[in-house]
Amino acid sequence: MLDRRNFFSQAESMFAMYTAGMYAEALAAVEQLAREFPEEDASTSYWRLCLLSRMGRTEEAVASMSQALQRGMWWGENALRDDQDLASLQGLPAYETMVAECKRRYSEAQKNSRPELLVRTPGTRPPYPLLIALHGRMGSAGRDLVRWEPAVGMGWMLAMPQSSQCGSPTAFSWDDTTKAREEIAAHYRNLAEQYPVDAERVVLAGFSQGAALSIQLALRGPIPARGFIAVVPGPTALDGLEGLARSARNLRGYLVAGGRDPRKDVFGEIQGALSRNGVPCEMEEHPEMAHDFPRDFDRTVDRAIRFLFA
Repeated sequence: MLDRRNFFSQAESMFAMYTAGMYAEALAAVEQLAREFPEEDASTSYWRLCLLSRMGRTEEAVASMSQALQRGMWWGENALRDDQDLASLQGLPAYETMVAECKRRYSEAQKNSRPELLVRTPGTRPPYPLLIALHGRMGSAGRDLVRWEPAVGMGWMLAMPQSSQCGSPTAFSWDDTTKAREEIAAHYRNLAEQYPVDAERVVLAGFSQGAALSIQLALRGPIPARGFIAVVPGPTALDGLEGLARSARNLRGYLVAGGRDPRKDVFGEIQGALSRNGVPCEMEEHPEMAHDFPRDFDRTVDRAIRFLFA
């Protein structure tokens, strides 16, 4: 199996084509990704569906989705309803039939889905400082684990929760934030019982939707975090952040921003909202990066931890 980092690195160029309106070129890139990374079928099949729909090739889009379902794929209803790329398919009888089948498969998968946790311990003497890192929307703990593993070499215990909220056969989300907070808090309690955790050195972290959730958890509790590392955080309410920041104590934040991310302006607003209200927040900017991890992310993790405990 090829390194998953290669998959997302190549996908970044595909998304750049999409953003530039180069849909045919983006579709060709998706087809290449599908050939090289068959284990990423849930992602590439969905991207193919979106691009064909966006290009007005609705018959091909429906046929492609049908073939994907025959291979065992499915996606959550929100992804099939709310994505503007799929607007041309809404109401088509064949599409509606397949959406209903996806809902059925989702319900079956959700019945058996449970929160999971991957743990890596350092080779240093306990108690261990703890980094809890959250995957992004339509991600998984296994997918993001390799990104955060450098922290283990820095002497940190790494915990990667995986949400129980299904998005596809291989992907998960934190859409229900109340449920997400409950699961992550339970993970922390279990970790504190099973491992010699240094409660004075706990950091919450995440990518995209997981990054936004890590900010909220750090500000709101109940996990006693000293700070957060948020990589290209997804949507979060700025007004709510300001109120939470004013009541936070002894907390710091570290944001990682991509200059080509569609939400790049929001990252500065998050930093300002926190910094103005008593939560020192550093922002590391990568002008050429889109919605992704920096290529030298091990250095980012080291800089972030140094800032949080300065």
